[in-house]
Amino acid sequence: MNMNKRYLIIILAAIVLLSSCNKRTQLLYINNIANENLKTPKIPEYTLKPGDVLYVQIITQDPNVSNLFNNRGMSGSVQATMFNSESGNYLYGYSVSDSGYVQLPVLGKLFLTGLTINQSRDLIQRSTEKYLTDGIAVVKLLSYKVTILGEVKKPGVYTNLKDNLTIFEGLGLAGDLTDYAQRNNVLLLRQTSDGVKTVRVNLQDKNLLFSEAYYLVPNDILVVEPRKGKLFSMNSPNIAIYLSIVSTTLLMINYLMK
Repeated sequence: MNMNKRYLIIILAAIVLLSSCNKRTQLLYINNIANENLKTPKIPEYTLKPGDVLYVQIITQDPNVSNLFNNRGMSGSVQATMFNSESGNYLYGYSVSDSGYVQLPVLGKLFLTGLTINQSRDLIQRSTEKYLTDGIAVVKLLSYKVTILGEVKKPGVYTNLKDNLTIFEGLGLAGDLTDYAQRNNVLLLRQTSDGVKTVRVNLQDKNLLFSEAYYLVPNDILVVEPRKGKLFSMNSPNIAIYLSIVSTTLLMINYLMK
């Protein structure tokens, strides 16, 4: 076997090795878990901040009385629009002002900054009972948003209408990770009173289930970085062209040297 053929075989072998270096375990979540009962951390209680938007409705047996305490025109179709569009949230929701107050019909200004959703509901309920004997306060956080970027199928900003959201549910909203996602080193950016806190997350380690990153809180940002194999895959068409040129050239040289 002459040197040209050996050189060509070495190149082809290197390409095969590079293309097969991705292991099945690199695509798995929580791959070190057995049949065991695991206790997840306590769900964090988010406290309201200026700029948050709330859904607040006072429900009574008399619709006319209820209308006095709620946004005018809040029909069923309007509520559906509100929950499905960001513009609806801000048109019909109640924003926490820079000074920490929410202005509600009849009930007036209530200071909610620093309170959890449950504490806010209790405060609004107590205020409602000053006027009504059968009023029930319903309070939801409309501005519960998380941003998911990088190696996911549908990157973007997602609104959560539940009371909590796990990191896996958040990734589910983004269509799951791509095959090129680096699952053992996801970056979580979390807003705190002291600034932005960064946490590195290993989606393949069961210890994630006990960590502060398991539940996403409003305004969290997840950045999923690509694995090194993606760069090779992106360049593989060009590599194939180069290999074709090299192999053709080597064959021509070998033919001319005979």
